[in-house]
Amino acid sequence: MNIQNLAQQICQLYNQGKEHNLDIYEIMRTIFPIVPFQSLTVSDKVMLSNTILNILSHEDRKLLAQRLLEEQVICQRELLSGWSIITAQSSQIDTGYIAQHLVSLQTQIAGQGMRGKGDDLSDGSEVKSANFLDSLDKRGATAPRWNFTAINPQIMEQFLDYESLYLLSMDLNTHGLFRTRIWKLNIHKHQTLRNRYIEWMEKKGYPKFQNTTDYPSVNFQLFPPRSGTDENYARHGNGRSNGFKPIKIYLEGVDGSELIFRADETENGRIEISKF
Repeated sequence: MNIQNLAQQICQLYNQGKEHNLDIYEIMRTIFPIVPFQSLTVSDKVMLSNTILNILSHEDRKLLAQRLLEEQVICQRELLSGWSIITAQSSQIDTGYIAQHLVSLQTQIAGQGMRGKGDDLSDGSEVKSANFLDSLDKRGATAPRWNFTAINPQIMEQFLDYESLYLLSMDLNTHGLFRTRIWKLNIHKHQTLRNRYIEWMEKKGYPKFQNTTDYPSVNFQLFPPRSGTDENYARHGNGRSNGFKPIKIYLEGVDGSELIFRADETENGRIEISKF
């Protein structure tokens, strides 16, 4: 298969669809059948993804993001809730991969073309997701967080190099309806987060890595804005004697961080995107 020819075919189908005033869902239905996705190499998948993401208009990407959330979150939650009645198993959906799809649609940056370890986006950017939905523990509490795990000092220090770090939260808005937000951070510019991380490395990270026999790992944890509120800051520190002073890490209105996506569920179960 000539991947360049396939990419040209995709562009032609997209342009033809636009000429005939087809909506993006109809256009994508003409594209899907010609792509032998299972037989593509990883590099071919990334190349085709970049082709498609870059020809999609802003409005097309916004509509696809809306459809993604309606299909993979709103409908999935409803379906799983029915099974939970029968099995008493969790109805929490895995939002990690949904988050990566959503960020790719918003940024026009493809993923790495495969599941597993590696960069979340093909440009080396990282995506972290936190899911408040259907995540209550036995005490009725929910405490999702953004985790940054490292198995050696080199990986731990890479956090300070992120110029594009995407933090996604799925929770409930002040009306009790589903909401998802994405913030884009530049760790070089966000001084509050950068300074706290350096403090954490010196107090927790490096000392733990001095133990070379137990193969230790470390985990820097940020708590997202609380569900059901209009908070726009993350939190770090618990105030304990062996911990860190609690601080607010603002995600909006500060240098180095901005809200790039917001979507809310409407009363009729649809998705309305107010920031894209």
